[in-house]
Amino acid sequence: MELARRSGVDIPTDVAFFVDESGELDEKITARGPRVDKPTGEPVYWSDLVHDKTDKVPFRIWSGILRSDEAIVAVISHEMYELEQLRPYLQKGTMSIDEFILQTEPGRAGNYHDQAWDIADLIVDRMRGDQDQ
Repeated sequence: MELARRSGVDIPTDVAFFVDESGELDEKITARGPRVDKPTGEPVYWSDLVHDKTDKVPFRIWSGILRSDEAIVAVISHEMYELEQLRPYLQKGTMSIDEFILQTEPGRAGNYHDQAWDIADLIVDRMRGDQDQ
């Protein structure tokens, strides 16, 4: 997390990262936030993401990203961008599970998940520029 912060990624104090120990993540799915299961049309709330014991939004990351500073920064910046786009809607309870899925689903051009990779690329490009100097 410190490397990502030094690269300009804002990581709120109500977020935590953990290495995936379940083996669920890999090079195709490098990180995952909390799972939210609700019937169609139901609102999603911030509290649906927050762990009840830590009061933090937990993210699991694939251990393979820890081999590359750029991968660490890219994945963490991606997750933070996506989360911060969702936060205002979830804090108000104005986003349905259907919209939540649309915004976080891979492969949908222009959604928050897609935009988050563009932001991650920009941050890594900036990080590379800093290293070249």
